[in-house]
Amino acid sequence: MINVNSLSVSEISALNRLREPGINKIITVLEGQLEETKQKLVYANETDQIHRLQGRAEAFEDLLKAIEESRKVG
Repeated sequence: MINVNSLSVSEISALNRLREPGINKIITVLEGQLEETKQKLVYANETDQIHRLQGRAEAFEDLLKAIEESRKVG
């Protein structure tokens, strides 16, 4: 989990800029990647693959959550 309260002003500003028109498409890409990863996780049958996909999904979720929470901090 990304603790946005521990980020610098410039880091929070960078997260906030990701929501600006034109640039906010990255959020759509991240959400799409998260959904794709979750679908792969449903059909994964090897432990190593499951662990990698879980980590990948968690990273996308953490980043999306940090982008959303940066609005409250910045």
